[in-house]
Amino acid sequence: MVLVLRLTAAGPPSPRFSYGFDFAEQGPYTSTEPNAPAVASARRVLSSIPGMYEATPIMYWGLPDPEPAPGRFDLSAIAGRVRLITSTGGIPVVTLCGAPGWMKNGTGPNVAPTPEHYQDFATLAAKIARAFPEVKYFVVWNEFKGFWSTADNNWDIKGYTTMYNDVYRAIKRVRPDAWVGGPYATTPPLATPGRRNLPSTPHGPWGYLDQRTLDAIRYWLANKAGADFLAVDGRDYPHTGPITSPLAATEKYAATTVWLRQQSQLPIWWMESHIQPPGSGWSDNQAAAIRVAALVQMASSGARVGMQWQPEQGATSDDDAGLWTSTRSPDGGQPTVLARILPGVLEVLGRGVRIVPGQPPGVLVASGPGGTIALNTTTAAATAVVNGTRVPLGPGQVRTS
Repeated sequence: MVLVLRLTAAGPPSPRFSYGFDFAEQGPYTSTEPNAPAVASARRVLSSIPGMYEATPIMYWGLPDPEPAPGRFDLSAIAGRVRLITSTGGIPVVTLCGAPGWMKNGTGPNVAPTPEHYQDFATLAAKIARAFPEVKYFVVWNEFKGFWSTADNNWDIKGYTTMYNDVYRAIKRVRPDAWVGGPYATTPPLATPGRRNLPSTPHGPWGYLDQRTLDAIRYWLANKAGADFLAVDGRDYPHTGPITSPLAATEKYAATTVWLRQQSQLPIWWMESHIQPPGSGWSDNQAAAIRVAALVQMASSGARVGMQWQPEQGATSDDDAGLWTSTRSPDGGQPTVLARILPGVLEVLGRGVRIVPGQPPGVLVASGPGGTIALNTTTAAATAVVNGTRVPLGPGQVRTS
């Protein structure tokens, strides 16, 4: 069916938008892994959607310590990730997290470098930036991990910003062409207003943003040495569980993006965007439709990049819909529903979209110079309505034209 929709909605469409994801433990990294045919198939899926922003950390999430002792570097694992991304048509993004063990007091990705090692971490970041000239984009740290003040019950944003500035300056000295961004603040909604929340704190049926995180972002914006983009992440439901419909929950991404645009003119990147609660029971079609709805919310509100965590389906119990089935299975690595519909969706989103109002519950329509997306996030048949045109949609169906 071909949709021919002429819109009368006011206002220009949003700027160009790109999709991407973060690699985690599972993925098609080497052809020598078990189930090599599944790995090869997953690589074909990657190649079928060129131009995706694909982020890899420098340590943890499947990668070893890149500097196990001061001045002793091993960047081979990072090189493997970058090679995978570029060889399959992706755009590599390096997330500068975590930190080698000798730089911190503790183990694991949730521990930040101690202040006396901020410069050491900056030196490592510059080493990586220089070693991989094919990588243009670098994000400093991840979700303020290790930058929490128990005494203040708040983020240690001053500590993070000091480290960020050290890293930013170190990378720019060796790679003036590189884009460096932060603060990679996490923005999960609260189910109810917090004691510190202000009346102006963004909120909706999806919940309330935490004022402490908003204050941290403002501090970073005011005190950063420089930045080329503003990075955030966050699921669209509270940690206690969903409080509204899956489609209404995705409005959190639009509300947050609008707030961020009010604070800064930097391009806005969603580094992660978890939408599927554990035990949701969503079908593959429904999960794909809700993922597309989240991307529409980001694109229509002015975000430049919208990424999700983990492209491999079912790598862990709480992952969203991925792009290929698990390579743990000999017949895995097959394209998912999301992978099959993404090329058409991204063709529309890439040129900017506006959301068309007046749809039934659970239905979303967006249109722009690149075409139209109509989707149904419910488990029943529905009808989209655009300028008097009625478009039937099956459960979890996404249509592009």
